[in-house]
Amino acid sequence: MKKNITINLFGSLYAIDEDAYELLNQYQNNMRRYFARKEGGEEIADDIERRVAELFAELKAAGVEAITIEQVQDIITRIGNPEEMDGTENYGTENSRKEETQNGETQGGETQKAEETARKKMFRNPDDKMLGGVCSGLACYFGIDALWMRLLMILLAWFSVGTMVVIYLVLWLIIPEARTPEDRLRMQGRPVNMENLRDEIVDKVRRTGRYAAMPETKRTVKGILGGCLTLLAALLKGCMVLAAAIVLFFCALLLIGSLIALCVYYFALQAGTPEVFGTDDQSFLRCFVDGTISQGIYWVAMVSFLLLLALTLYIGIHSFARMMGRMRPLSTPARITLVILWLVLAILSIASFIQGGVAYKQYYKERQNEQQARHDAFQVRQQQDWLRREGWKVVKHEKCDSLYFVGKSHYYTGHYPQQYLHAYGEDRGMRYEAEKTVRVAPGVYTLEAMARANGKGCDIFVRTRGQELLAAVPAYGCTGGELWEEAHGKEAAGDSIIGMWRDILDANGGKGYGWSRVTIAGITVGRDSTVTYGVTNARSDQWEGTWFSATDFRLEPVKAHDRNTVRTRI
Repeated sequence: MKKNITINLFGSLYAIDEDAYELLNQYQNNMRRYFARKEGGEEIADDIERRVAELFAELKAAGVEAITIEQVQDIITRIGNPEEMDGTENYGTENSRKEETQNGETQGGETQKAEETARKKMFRNPDDKMLGGVCSGLACYFGIDALWMRLLMILLAWFSVGTMVVIYLVLWLIIPEARTPEDRLRMQGRPVNMENLRDEIVDKVRRTGRYAAMPETKRTVKGILGGCLTLLAALLKGCMVLAAAIVLFFCALLLIGSLIALCVYYFALQAGTPEVFGTDDQSFLRCFVDGTISQGIYWVAMVSFLLLLALTLYIGIHSFARMMGRMRPLSTPARITLVILWLVLAILSIASFIQGGVAYKQYYKERQNEQQARHDAFQVRQQQDWLRREGWKVVKHEKCDSLYFVGKSHYYTGHYPQQYLHAYGEDRGMRYEAEKTVRVAPGVYTLEAMARANGKGCDIFVRTRGQELLAAVPAYGCTGGELWEEAHGKEAAGDSIIGMWRDILDANGGKGYGWSRVTIAGITVGRDSTVTYGVTNARSDQWEGTWFSATDFRLEPVKAHDRNTVRTRI
C-alpha cells in the first residue's frame, strides 16, 4: 500500500506515488542546479519541467490514475541529457567533437576541466555508516574497503589511548556529509555530468562501497567480522550518546552553579556583607575572594570557562536535535567555526586557570607566611615574657628553626604539658644559649640538670666570679638515656618501681626519651656572690646534632644542714 501525493505542474494536478515524487523532485532540483551556471539556464530548466508536465498529461490521458516511480524513471530516460538541449554550447554534437579534436589547445583545456571535475573530495558517507560515516568516507577517498578502515581506526584508538577517538569526533564535525547526488559523485571521484547524475537519481545508487577507488571495485563481504564491527559500533554509539548526555547534564549544572555563585558574590558586595565568604583569614574562599577575584586573569578564566560551557551545551543540544530530525545540520564553515571557537576557548580557559592557579598559590603562600610571622611574633613575645618571669635570659639564638622552649613535647617522664628549654636547627651553624643568674650564700654547691641531645657538642655550664665549669650532655637522641637506664637498673635490682621512676620506665612506649642527669660538682661561691648556669652549644666547635633540651636545674649546697638550700626549676 503506497501513499499518493497530488502535485501541480503548470496549472494541472497529477496524482503521484510518494517515492516517485521524491525521485522527480531530486531530478528537477539537480537539473536547476546544473543549468544555473549557464546563460539562459533557467529557461532550459523550465523547458525540462514543462516537458515532464506534457508527458504526465499523456499518462493521465491514457488513464493512469497515479504515476509510479517506474514511469518517472522512463520519463527521465526519454528526456535524455540536458547537454543535447543546450544550443549555446552544444557539447553533444558531432561537429563540436570534431572541432575539439582539431583544436589541440581546446581539447587539452577540456580534458583538464574534466579531470578537475572528476577529482575526489572527502565527504562522510551517510549510506554506509556505523557512527558518523567518517571511516566509510575515508575509505572511499583513499581507495580501500570501509571494513579495513574501521579495523584500522579501532587499532589506532586502542594504541593511542583514546586520542584517536578525539580525532574521530573532530573529523565527524569538520568533514561534510554527502547529501546530494553531486556530493556522492565527487566522493566517488566520478565526473559530475548529467549521465552520472541520472544514474545516481534514478537507480538510487549509493556507491561508496563499490566506488572505493574505481567504479569497478567490488564491495567486500563483511561476514562475521563485519557483523561484530556493526555490533561494536552500535554499543560504542550508545555509550557515546550516554556519555554526551551526562557531560551535557554536568555542563548545565556547572554553568548554572557558576552563574549563581557570581550573582551571590555581586549582591554580597553590593550589600556590604563580605562575611558571607567566611571570617577565617586562612579559609580558601576568604583568600580567593580577597586576593584573586579582583585580578584580571581570574575574570578571563571565568568568562572563557562560562563561554566554553555554553558553547558545549549549544553544540550538544544541536547535535541531539539534529539526530531527532528537529534541526537542520550546520554548514561546513559553521561547523569549522564552532570547532575553532571551542578550541580557542578551551585553550584560553585552561591557560588562564593554570596561570591563575600559580598566582593564587604564590598569594596564598605569602598570606600564610604573613600569618605565620604574626603567630611567631606572638609566640616570641609570650615565651620571652615567661622567660623573664622565670629569670631566664636567652643569650644566643642563631640559625634556630624553633623558639626558646617547648611546652608540649617529650618530657622525660612522658607527662604533658611540661615546659623545658629546647633548641632546634637543621643548619650545623645553629647556636643557642640560655642562662639564669641567682644570688646565693657563700659555700660549695652542686648543679644538677636533666638534658638530652642528638649529637655531641651540647654542655650544661655554671659560672661564678672566679670560675666556669662545663659538663657535656650525653647524645642518646630521642630514645634511651641514663635516666631510663637507671630506672631499668632499679627494676632489675628488685626495687619497687613506682611514681616518677615508673613514668620514666614507661615513657615513649617503654623506650625512653633520651634524658640523662648532668651534674657539676665543686662550685665554690664567695661572699655575696652570684651563680649563673644554663645550657649551650655555643661554647663548643664540635656541635654535631640538630637539637638539644634541658630542664629541672637544681643548685644545692654540698652540706644541706649547714647552709640554706636553693632550688630552682623550670
